[in-house]
Amino acid sequence: MRFRAAPGEIALGLAFVGVGAFWIITAIQQPMWDGFAPSSGFLPMIYGALLIGLSIAALLLEAHGGGTALDPSGTVQRPLVVIAILAAGIAGLESAGFAVSIFLTTFFLFKLAEKLPLVPSLMIAGGTALTLTLVFRTWLGVPLPIGPWGF
Repeated sequence: MRFRAAPGEIALGLAFVGVGAFWIITAIQQPMWDGFAPSSGFLPMIYGALLIGLSIAALLLEAHGGGTALDPSGTVQRPLVVIAILAAGIAGLESAGFAVSIFLTTFFLFKLAEKLPLVPSLMIAGGTALTLTLVFRTWLGVPLPIGPWGF
């Protein structure tokens, strides 16, 4: 087996493992549970474990040559498209409303940046907007911007 990962990728993966370990060490010193609800150490412990697990998985994937090669001609274009879509989504938040803005932002991210087909892009965007609106507006009572269509 030939190790294909670039030194920068290895360093970044190990740095994320270190950050995850720091979160876990910090979380161990905090209370994990307070009666019936998670306390201040719970989420850092979960996030630290997830970060370590995902970093190790990415390092192993790179070690086995499973990573995808980047197209050098399009390395700047794709992040610029993502930034433009996110900026438009944020700009339209107040005028279009939370649900519509999240739907359009997610749709264009999947359609233009990820180049998914139309139907899966619409389904993912609709599910994301519906879920986030349900969680934040209905369950948590967060006052989200309401657009001209009432949602």
